[in-house]
Amino acid sequence: MKRSLRAQRGASLIEVLVSILIVSVGIVSLAGLLAKSTQLAKASEFRSVAGLLAADMADRVKANIPAVTAGTYDTTPAALQAAAPGNAATACISAAAACTSAQMAAYDLAQWQQTLFNGLPNGTGYLQYDAVGQAVDLWLAWLDPTALAVGNDEEYKNLTSNCPAAFQALDPRPSCMYFRVGL
Repeated sequence: MKRSLRAQRGASLIEVLVSILIVSVGIVSLAGLLAKSTQLAKASEFRSVAGLLAADMADRVKANIPAVTAGTYDTTPAALQAAAPGNAATACISAAAACTSAQMAAYDLAQWQQTLFNGLPNGTGYLQYDAVGQAVDLWLAWLDPTALAVGNDEEYKNLTSNCPAAFQALDPRPSCMYFRVGL
């Protein structure tokens, strides 16, 4: 009987060490999972904000169809903005102000660009009227810091696949969203 007790001495210490190893691996895994979920939550927040800002501009263009068909809303994707856009024209601020559809379009674009820049990291957008399809193509682009941290370049290319050709060549490539607004 005494011999079997001696053989088991130290067994509980090994069991405790193995348990500590298993728990520590689990904690490290959970920490990595928490970091990735935080990163994806921030990217999801940017996509949600972009969707809201696209809906805002969709409402603006639908309310000013004469300016859309005249090409007043058309913008070009030159580059992401490094600084906040200039102040919007103040001609159409009040509801009592009499302004043309072109002035209203200029005001809408200036206000939208300012909101994009403030709502998304280096955010910008551009629109293009499609006369054949009677629709407006709308792109939003921003530098998503969480996407820039992705180590796999193929995964990052998938995040930027909605970018127009002018944005594909930028380094770092922005995250983009595309919308088509029927008139």
